[in-house]
Amino acid sequence: MIMKSEVLLFIFFIAVATISACAQSKVSDNRLFGDWYGESKCVGNNPNCHDETVVYHISRSKTDPEKIHLAADKIIDGKPEPMGELDFDYDREKQTLTSEFKIPRTGGKGVWLLKINGDMMDGTLTVYPENEIGRRIIVSKKKTAD
Repeated sequence: MIMKSEVLLFIFFIAVATISACAQSKVSDNRLFGDWYGESKCVGNNPNCHDETVVYHISRSKTDPEKIHLAADKIIDGKPEPMGELDFDYDREKQTLTSEFKIPRTGGKGVWLLKINGDMMDGTLTVYPENEIGRRIIVSKKKTAD
């Protein structure tokens, strides 16, 4: 009888720990959400590329709750102009966001890799098949009143 109650107690503690870990990951995900401001700089020799002041609006994906949604604006004459939207895979352990997409202009593939460090995020856009970095970004999260 004692063995059975010890097993039940063990299962109870495992369940509580699992629920707690899930709740903590949702809280840490929520820290991503909001507006991130910064720069997207061209790398390499691409005459079609222009450095940009950017705002990234980050939220949970509406189509896949496991993904993070990023809507990007560039700032022109002080006003936001939409550039596009992508869903990203979020690696909680590595604190990275990754998104692969087709580049409409060239038909090639692009891969965004963003590294989150508190209220800062930096990363790159790698362009394939060249396997070259095409952009470097650095943004910081706008503080909101809690």
